[in-house]
Amino acid sequence: MTNSTIKLTESVNRIPSLDFLRGIAVLGILFINIESFAFPDPWSPWKNGFKSDMDHSTRFWVYFLTQGKFYTLFALLFGVGFMVFLNRLEKKNMGLSAMDIYTRRLLWLFVIGVVHAYFLWDGDVLYHYAICGLLLLPFRSIRNRYLILIISFLAVFPLNSSREMALKRKTEEQNYLKALHIPESKRTDEEIKSIETWKKAITKKSPDTAYAKPHKKTFWQGIQDSYGHISVHKGEFYYPSLVFSSLIVMMIGMIVFRLGIFSDYTSVKYYWSISILIFITGLVINYFKYYHWTYEYYKPITNVWAACLFTFHKEILGMGYVLMINGIYQKYLTGFKMKIISEIGRTALSNYIFQSIVLGVLFYGYGLALFNRFSRFELLGVIAGIWIIQMVFTRLWLKKYNQGPLEWIWRKLTYYR
Repeated sequence: MTNSTIKLTESVNRIPSLDFLRGIAVLGILFINIESFAFPDPWSPWKNGFKSDMDHSTRFWVYFLTQGKFYTLFALLFGVGFMVFLNRLEKKNMGLSAMDIYTRRLLWLFVIGVVHAYFLWDGDVLYHYAICGLLLLPFRSIRNRYLILIISFLAVFPLNSSREMALKRKTEEQNYLKALHIPESKRTDEEIKSIETWKKAITKKSPDTAYAKPHKKTFWQGIQDSYGHISVHKGEFYYPSLVFSSLIVMMIGMIVFRLGIFSDYTSVKYYWSISILIFITGLVINYFKYYHWTYEYYKPITNVWAACLFTFHKEILGMGYVLMINGIYQKYLTGFKMKIISEIGRTALSNYIFQSIVLGVLFYGYGLALFNRFSRFELLGVIAGIWIIQMVFTRLWLKKYNQGPLEWIWRKLTYYR
């Protein structure tokens, strides 16, 4: 079978619900990614982009409903794609050639991610996913029951990190309280430092409204800044803090794909009960997590159980999103004209990179330099505008071509010999 026949077959045998989910994921990640372009310190719950109480509410709802959830969706779909791609090659009896094609596919995804990170945005996750994709290979043929055991083992490490962080904060609080009972004149330098450190942590802060100069005044300066933030050239090919959670979610994607829910959600008994339970559990945990992060950030979490509960908050809700959207799409939306969302999903790689190009032009110094000019609420209008641009461009592009420009390049490089 020729490479051209393989590529044609793959384009025909698409799973509609997966394209729809990818489209939702691409559009959804913009809620969080835009903050890295728009604000000097996007992760701070109090520092930038707050002109009114509406901005605090906007920040809460955006983080509550989107932060990390769409990256989780992407990671899960990556695990699904891993199974789909190799299963299709296996059915063609390609032998070791299937591994050659798959590893080349990951190699070029890694390269695309690195180029994206150094030249456009240092928050890229593609090269990280490529490495995780290689790590998935030994687990492809392992039964679901054993995959669940492996997932449970991997989950121990992030949970233990959360436990250690909570205990560290608890110790800092105890040292602070002990130091307070010592007369000021008799306190050691270490005790004074304990008091100052804890007071700083529990002090409610005011928003920073000072003007900040735009990042990346020139394109070359942008590359230099990225060089200082990205460590691929130092041999750090993935994000150590994300590797366990990424692998866990990708393996969950492998499991749910084997259950057949993306082709027919009714293949799983009690699908809706399970989906709603996971979705509501995720909503509850994320509500408390982000309420604390937005409004009570100055109250460090010292409770081990709370810290552990918040460890996989975004992964749980992200999984809930996958199950709910998948079921709703198959049951209610296949007859409606939701084609544009699926088209965004078909061109997910191109649209992901396109977002970075547009955001760079809008916010960086070599573009319109709108850095730190919008409030959190105003940023929602920018997001809606970019969505419209993406939908229009994607629709026009797919009227003439069968796949996105980067998808075409990626496929050509993957099958080139």
